[in-house]
Amino acid sequence: MKKILLVDDDEAAVYISKRLLEKAAIEADMLIARHGQEALDIVRTVCQQQERPELILLDIHMPVMDGFEFLEHLQASVDLSTAPIKIVLLSSSVHHLDRARAKQYPVFDYIEKPLTVDKLTKCLLKYKCLLK
Repeated sequence: MKKILLVDDDEAAVYISKRLLEKAAIEADMLIARHGQEALDIVRTVCQQQERPELILLDIHMPVMDGFEFLEHLQASVDLSTAPIKIVLLSSSVHHLDRARAKQYPVFDYIEKPLTVDKLTKCLLKYKCLLK
């Protein structure tokens, strides 16, 4: 089964994202990480099992390791240009510097919170991600 990794320290955002994925009828195992270090550990574990997440929904501002630090570490350990992992930043930040910094990484999209079914569906269709 396909996997989605949701990385967010906000319990409400995690709950909403999970419900929206269900509402959008996305059939995938949901892996949850509360910060970048936990997400990195999950990716390393599942990659060792040859089961990469197809989609990572990544918050930017988190404790322990933020989204950009996670991307730096991930990029150093996995070839994101060839790995079949789509990374979408989810953030409440509308700051132009965050958007500019996001362009330095192999991020497929930048979605402003709150996540909605419409935003999620457009993103998945745009990148042919998690489609049957």
